[in-house]
Amino acid sequence: MKKMIIKNGTTYNPFTKEFDKKNIAINGNKIVETPREINKDWNILDATNCIIVPGLIDYHIHLYTGCDGGVPPDIATLPNGVTTAVDGGTCGVSNYELFEKYDITNSRVRIKSYLHVSPTGLATTAYTENEDPKYYDLDKMRELFDKYRDHLIALKFRISKDIVRSSGLTREPLEKTIEIAEVLKCKVVVHMNDPIIPIEDVADMLRPGDVFCHMYHGMGDTIIDNSGLVKKRILEARKRGIIFDACNGRSNFSFKIAIPAIKNEFIPDIISTDMSPMTLYEHPVINLPRLLSKYLNMGIDIKKIFDMVTITPAKQIGMEEELGSLNIGTVADIAIFKIIEKQIKFYDYLGEYINGNQVIIPQMTIKDGKIMYRQTDFN
Repeated sequence: MKKMIIKNGTTYNPFTKEFDKKNIAINGNKIVETPREINKDWNILDATNCIIVPGLIDYHIHLYTGCDGGVPPDIATLPNGVTTAVDGGTCGVSNYELFEKYDITNSRVRIKSYLHVSPTGLATTAYTENEDPKYYDLDKMRELFDKYRDHLIALKFRISKDIVRSSGLTREPLEKTIEIAEVLKCKVVVHMNDPIIPIEDVADMLRPGDVFCHMYHGMGDTIIDNSGLVKKRILEARKRGIIFDACNGRSNFSFKIAIPAIKNEFIPDIISTDMSPMTLYEHPVINLPRLLSKYLNMGIDIKKIFDMVTITPAKQIGMEEELGSLNIGTVADIAIFKIIEKQIKFYDYLGEYINGNQVIIPQMTIKDGKIMYRQTDFN
């Protein structure tokens, strides 16, 4: 494996919150001290006018290719600076091991996953999963969490009306999901679009570290009240340690919610794609850097934006320094970007849009010390 030195770029280390002008040296799969003397064994990469950050983490993306809702893991991630991806609960206990065998094992991107509480997970887009708790299989969940503890990080539940109502229930499936999560000692991720119970009630039920997913959705009860402010108990949930994921998806982001929320300084903890075949390189997602560019043009500071796709999700998966920093001795997962000036539109599912003038463009992705993607004109 070649040794590499990335020169002339601006580094951002989320672990220290510092921008710096310095070289990044890689030997094997680790970041190392830059040698005093550089001989011909070192591959020199010129990152002039670029920002160098840890490899991005897409904290919610659908990667199980054994169903009609997953995207090819490496194609959807590595060209976009993403070196770690978390499957958004595509699988339940009945199909998770196939995901391990065919996608996780055979992909270059590092994959973690939620486990859907419904046994079949999101097996098809033709109809929704069955969320009736009588079908939840705790014994099988425990077996999978014990066997794949390095990969499984949370339970996934969708509380939308069109999903839960068919079971004739309301809050009971979420209550049971949280009860099981207590047994498994894991987090819960809740899909919030058009919730069957008041959105503040859901926020009240969540525990510190649990994830409020699709924070800017625009269907049914939302985080914004009639006066255009973020609801009080939503703000209190953040203070209690609930994590808010923007998690774009095809229909889970609305400017009519995001704009007033950001105006109220209620910004995401995490930005993820929720990518599926409908949004793989298609509007309104396209890819993770495109979504980051949207928030940059909505006025969020670039440091905070990079934190949302590095150190914050890294904390959620228990790898804060290893995946959320550029510290010497950590894994050489690195993404290199340019921010260019360009007139561009960003859309939501209603066709509403904002105009922007800055775009974050991937230049190179390095995973475990190996170049996985390189822009044609880079270096």
